[in-house]
Amino acid sequence: MKKQLFRVSAVALALALSGAGSSALAAGNEILVGQSVALTGPLAEVGKDFSAAMKAYFDYVNAKGGANGKQIKLIIKDDASVPAKTFQNAQALINDNVDVLAGFTGTPNVALLVRTKTLQKNNIALVGPLTGADSLRAAHGTEEHKAEQGNYQLGADTMTEGHIPQLFHVRAGYSDEARKIVKQAVSLGMQKIGVLYSDDAFGKTGLAAINEALKEHKLQLASKGIYSAKTGDISDAVKNISAARPQAVIMLANTTPAGNFIKQYRQIDPGAQLFALSTVSARTLVKNIGVQGMAHGVGISQVMPMPTNSLTPLSKEHQKIMAEYAPKTPLSYLTMEGHIVAKIITEAVRRGGTSRAGMFSGLEALKGYDAGGFYVNFGPGERRGSKYVDVTVIGANGDLMR
Repeated sequence: MKKQLFRVSAVALALALSGAGSSALAAGNEILVGQSVALTGPLAEVGKDFSAAMKAYFDYVNAKGGANGKQIKLIIKDDASVPAKTFQNAQALINDNVDVLAGFTGTPNVALLVRTKTLQKNNIALVGPLTGADSLRAAHGTEEHKAEQGNYQLGADTMTEGHIPQLFHVRAGYSDEARKIVKQAVSLGMQKIGVLYSDDAFGKTGLAAINEALKEHKLQLASKGIYSAKTGDISDAVKNISAARPQAVIMLANTTPAGNFIKQYRQIDPGAQLFALSTVSARTLVKNIGVQGMAHGVGISQVMPMPTNSLTPLSKEHQKIMAEYAPKTPLSYLTMEGHIVAKIITEAVRRGGTSRAGMFSGLEALKGYDAGGFYVNFGPGERRGSKYVDVTVIGANGDLMR
């Protein structure tokens, strides 16, 4: 009986070791990508669309055998757009030995990771953060400025974190968007420009970018209005901005506060040209406003190619993959961005990014990389992958036009 029991135990042990070995082999044959996004809360639609497109692209790659024979697995954690939760998620993903972080959303969220040295201490790359903050895009060689974590002084004009080699930006910065919007407004004969901005990192860095863009045209802000990112109350901002009757107003806001601002501001000055940065979703904006024609004419800067354009290889590829692997997610600029971020990571893996350390060299090799009509320019000292900006306008039917 003892001998028989020993044989059973030995077989069980052998099977257990065999299973463990298979799991280790499977894990070694995977590239783990960690993402913290808002799947709940006010920015849930942003996170869901962004991560759905990333997963769709990785599923497409995996179905074709992976990248360099490795499967790419996306691990998604919900942070409800709360910076503290983003920090916790990042720590958990790093402890779970992900090879790279990707697609984190929000300027305050990413800034907290930088200021707590979470990325630097673990020397892990974060690819395609959904933020255009120029304070997180300092050029190579720029000295890092000391700052208390999350302590943004409202009186400050600029906030610079210094060069962060762990951040690989895929989208253009707010300064790029600001220049494009201001140039567009000036070309239309507008000299008096106002700004709506939030009392957080996003608003402050965006305001600094607008001021710099105006200086290039020898202009100054005609008016500005600040609102609380926590409450979203824009009533006072509407009064402060409208007092100067600017010809154009640039909204540094996410979709919900931007929609509330439009509804109130149109009642006071229906003729002003309103612009928004790429942080605003046109589809959601039109849906939230709910008033016929009120969103008509709003200009929105875009940092990705138009997803519904069938003329570029990238757009065709995106449409095909989303139709097959994420058919319930409608195409948007966010899904296009998720697609591009996932494609860049995949290409970095093909170029040697098969580990946390190797991901840096794989990404840095993407200088002049053509993703299908969208070009990426990373390098040993360059983390600003693109400066592409386009301006779209919401048409009478709610669709975007160029």
